[in-house]
Amino acid sequence: MRKLSIVFLIVVSAIVFSWSGHEGLTYYIVKDIVPDEMVAITPYNYQENRVYNLSKLVLEDVCGQNTMSAWEGAILPPNPSPEDGKVPAWQILTVYSSEPDWGMDQGLDLSPYQFLIGNSQGVRHMKYRILGLEFFEADKSFYYFHDMAKEAFRKGDRYWGYRFLARALHYIEDLSQPYHNTPGEVGEIFQALFDRSIMKMLMNAHYVYDDYLAYLIYSGDEETIKTIEEATPVFLKSEWHLVQEVRKLALSYFPKVHREIKKVFGEKLKERTGDLESFTVISVEEFREADRRGDLVLLKRYTLELIGKVSSYLKGYLIDFLKTVKSF
Repeated sequence: MRKLSIVFLIVVSAIVFSWSGHEGLTYYIVKDIVPDEMVAITPYNYQENRVYNLSKLVLEDVCGQNTMSAWEGAILPPNPSPEDGKVPAWQILTVYSSEPDWGMDQGLDLSPYQFLIGNSQGVRHMKYRILGLEFFEADKSFYYFHDMAKEAFRKGDRYWGYRFLARALHYIEDLSQPYHNTPGEVGEIFQALFDRSIMKMLMNAHYVYDDYLAYLIYSGDEETIKTIEEATPVFLKSEWHLVQEVRKLALSYFPKVHREIKKVFGEKLKERTGDLESFTVISVEEFREADRRGDLVLLKRYTLELIGKVSSYLKGYLIDFLKTVKSF
């Protein structure tokens, strides 16, 4: 167990984990299924038992502000300014689907196992399964904000109902990222004890797959957007079943995705150090060049299969959830 702990520390220390492109993914999932309503912006008025980094927690409305970022020329979701103190439901879900990555989960003491990864962000945004053991609590984060959203809607507070729901979407989307469920193959994890190039490769492979989804969405790739938009809702029995299916799906795609990332980007994964702000390992232009060479065909196929199925699950979840709170 001590060796496993050391491996975790080496492999993922001081990393902030997240799918890139939460706003884009969420926008194309929700835009045609949420009610066409303008929602009055309301102040935060909740008693919570969840600890936040208060220096980075945002409680005011920031719709219409510069909260979405990508490379120059990227096609970002629409983000209009509020009108008469109201914003559309789809926009609340879109903008605030990235809110948990703004710092609210950083710099905290959340778990006795936190030393394994060196940061609290990972505790709340991942759910590792390794050798039959499970670590961290992205699933609990999803359940927490699912319940907070229901409470807000029950109070008649539709703004915070949608905003808490956006946070819930963030964590379930994180669970759909294969590298949020395991940092690497079991053999690679133990190799990282003795070979820092393997450690760097695992970190960078995670970064690359985060950025690859954003590259597809924000490049306006028609096949990617169509896959998300046209995904047929799949209805599961409960939120617990949603978490289990998403995690099972992500883990099933890990070997194929990991193999392709290593095949395409090879030694770059062992040599490069991601920028501390953006964690960029492979540039947009390098993704484009790999695309032109045809190197990303399989990685794109697997990613669209994964995202299509995840979109179906999340659409079913949202339809069921919004049907439930409509009666409040």
